[in-house]
Amino acid sequence: MQPDSMDRRDFLRISAAGVTALASGVSGGAEDTKPVRVGGIGCGGMGSAHLRTLAGLKAAGEAVDVVGVCDVYQPRLERAAKSTGGRPHGNYKQLLADPDVDAVFIATPDHWHARIACDALDAGKDVYCEKPMTYWRDLGQAKEIVKAVRRNGRVLQVGTQGMADDIWELAAARIQEGALGGLLQAQASDMRNGQLGVYSPLSSDGQAKPEVNLDWEAWLGPAPRRPWQPGRFFAFRSFWDYSGGVATDFFPHILTPLVRTMGLAFPHRVTASGGLYQWDDGREVPDIFSLMIEYPGGPSVMLVGSVSNDTPIPMMIRGKKASLFFQGPGAVLEPQQATNPAGAREEIVRTRSGSGEEHWKDFLRCVRTREKPRSNEVLGYHVMTALHMGVTSYHTGRTMEFDPDQELARPV
Repeated sequence: MQPDSMDRRDFLRISAAGVTALASGVSGGAEDTKPVRVGGIGCGGMGSAHLRTLAGLKAAGEAVDVVGVCDVYQPRLERAAKSTGGRPHGNYKQLLADPDVDAVFIATPDHWHARIACDALDAGKDVYCEKPMTYWRDLGQAKEIVKAVRRNGRVLQVGTQGMADDIWELAAARIQEGALGGLLQAQASDMRNGQLGVYSPLSSDGQAKPEVNLDWEAWLGPAPRRPWQPGRFFAFRSFWDYSGGVATDFFPHILTPLVRTMGLAFPHRVTASGGLYQWDDGREVPDIFSLMIEYPGGPSVMLVGSVSNDTPIPMMIRGKKASLFFQGPGAVLEPQQATNPAGAREEIVRTRSGSGEEHWKDFLRCVRTREKPRSNEVLGYHVMTALHMGVTSYHTGRTMEFDPDQELARPV
């Protein structure tokens, strides 16, 4: 195993430590009262949501201040600066050079995540990076983030807000206690339908003008040079140059908790299918996408995502002794009569719901205590490995296999 990798036992140890710290209410003493000074990089839809969340947390007494904002689109930058009072920057490196910034959030298109995150970590900033942690095409980006966190001793949280739900911690404890027996299979879906503007290449605000109020070249950054097209800017998730579509937009929210709950790490094999069957508006990514992930020694995981049908499949984990359904106030454990006839139905009730506010509280707590957040960079690396393999499988039509020694994915 490479020095920058982490096996299942290491992951469970770190996760358990995080749960213990949360339960005991770890405090950093007087330092806890000092505001964490945040800079926002990317002030579009998700970035604006983060700014609103931070404003709400501050109003509720959380020690946090937004001291800087950055965007390549002038109207967004001006709105963010006005609403927060933060210093405006058109270039993220200017924000990173500000000694008053302790931490940043990254809410840019996917293709910028890794570069900005590594630059921020090297600049001594803690990082809240929106999902997906990295761009789908290059798995090396995820490994570089893990290295950057380690060499700089920083904190990184991935923006999978549902990870703030403590049902994952409670379910993981029951799995570790053997309640399910050997793990066999898990499944989840994120199904949507209708006119989703962030997926429509026809999206435009009618105001964006490259080289007037938008730095298009800076926005493209490490992506291929393309002529200006409003849909690429406002619906970047529909283009392979910047996103993996539903696979990297939806699946981090459902795969991350499954990986964490079952204590998984790198996958063994991954294969994907789907297609662009319903939409004919210039988008490139499929409107339905299915992913099959096989982990070493089990379990297998099935994920389905769609922007053309909103009927879901139940989120659940199957074991030899019982099945665990995530529903209602938490989860329900149903015993298997053939192998666990004396088992009883069990309800596991959450005590903390997942939300953007709770996810930010976890990040801010870890900035002060220097612990690993619930959705940390190692978990992000494991998730991005499966997603990289899945989107690559879709493009090549081949099953992908992971080499744990080299930490590389290859077609079978």
